[in-house]
Amino acid sequence: MMSVSIKRAEKAGTIKRSWFNEASRMVSRFCKAITDNRYHGVMGGRVLTGNSLCSLWLVTMVIILLPASGNAQEQDKTNYVPATYLREAAENNPALRAQYRDYLASLEQVPQVGTLPDPELAFGYFASPIETRVGPQQARLGLTQMFPWFGTLGARSDAATEAARAKFEAFRELRNKLFYDIYDAWYRLYDIKQSTRITREHIDILETFEALALQRYENDQVSQADVLRVQIEKEDLKTRLALLEDNRAVALRQFNELLNRDPDTGVALPDSISPASLEHPVTEIERLMLSRNPDISRVEFEAASARSSIEAARKEGLPRFGIGLDYIITGERNMVLPDNGKDAMMARGAVQIPLFRDKYRAMERQAELRLQAVQDRQTATRNRLQTQFQEALRDYNDARRTIELYQTVQIQRTEQAIDILTEAYAAGSTDFEELLRLQRKLLDYELSRQHAIARQNRAVAFIQYLYGKHNVSRKAVGLHNE
Repeated sequence: MMSVSIKRAEKAGTIKRSWFNEASRMVSRFCKAITDNRYHGVMGGRVLTGNSLCSLWLVTMVIILLPASGNAQEQDKTNYVPATYLREAAENNPALRAQYRDYLASLEQVPQVGTLPDPELAFGYFASPIETRVGPQQARLGLTQMFPWFGTLGARSDAATEAARAKFEAFRELRNKLFYDIYDAWYRLYDIKQSTRITREHIDILETFEALALQRYENDQVSQADVLRVQIEKEDLKTRLALLEDNRAVALRQFNELLNRDPDTGVALPDSISPASLEHPVTEIERLMLSRNPDISRVEFEAASARSSIEAARKEGLPRFGIGLDYIITGERNMVLPDNGKDAMMARGAVQIPLFRDKYRAMERQAELRLQAVQDRQTATRNRLQTQFQEALRDYNDARRTIELYQTVQIQRTEQAIDILTEAYAAGSTDFEELLRLQRKLLDYELSRQHAIARQNRAVAFIQYLYGKHNVSRKAVGLHNE
């Protein structure tokens, strides 16, 4: 479906350019006919020669076609990146999958640190049996279980759980960044597509100017410099067009790399998109950013993990307790006795005293320093996000002003100036270079307007990334990966 839409768009652009070139050739043949037959016309009380009529026809065609070429793509106002690309990236991006597996691996740490140590089973054999009243003791079996201080296992488990949650927030951050990268790459591809379209239309218009200049040069009305100016400008644009094609190939590869698919796979792009707007007021966005951004959530969980680690380190320095049970195998005597050969059982208790305190003090200091580092990162993260938001907001406002300037002021005024110069040039009272400069300026404005639209939409996508618009829950990710 995507490839079909791309082919239709390319076909439409090819048809339009072919029609434009064919119209140029028809008008050129018309100019030659009226010039050879010395036709005359009247405009505003003035008698126009065949050369003047030809010039008027050529320039009028450019003026008529230029606004059409600038607005022909303003039909479809869709403004979104297809959701299929986001789903495909979420499922196939190798860096994202690796980050999610890191989170799953961190979950396996919780039962490791929250479980009692393994019991100890011991066996002893008396090389020289110990004689007792009921017989010689021959062997002994012992089972011992040690217990850490009360709350130690819970503190360890809490620290590991909070660390795992921090890993999940890192996964969410990478997922949101991936989605923003997709938006960014998609809008860049759209920008390149529009720049290519505008550049090709500009080349078509310059070819019409070239025909006009050649016609007037052949009739000794202008010097050869007019023809050379158009040709120089046209070659410059062809070089720019070749660079755009190279940029498109690189941008396409970058986009497909995010989706982990063949680098030459096509991307569906609309003929036009409208400038995106912010979904919330600025103050609300700042509040959402500080409460929903995964980077902030990640350092908060890291801080919680560090606090639990401090508590666990303190409890590690407290005594450990153990209980045990010994079973003693006793042989029989060669006489009749009460309880002859009766095996014995013994219950035991143990206390492990942490006498060497340096190790435990170092563990506490390590956990406290880690907490201080996390708290510093919290402050740095908030400052960074607020700065990034202000930068994105600046880019958004600048792009919005640029669009409004070009669309409602600069382009309209330039078109009015072109209309005035067209009549003057048809009468031979203005410089061809000035008309050419204004035509180039008009298309430059149109090109800048398209750049501003893409820039504004990228700024909106980045702001959405900052406040976690695409946050996903652990439950949703778990169901998705099942």
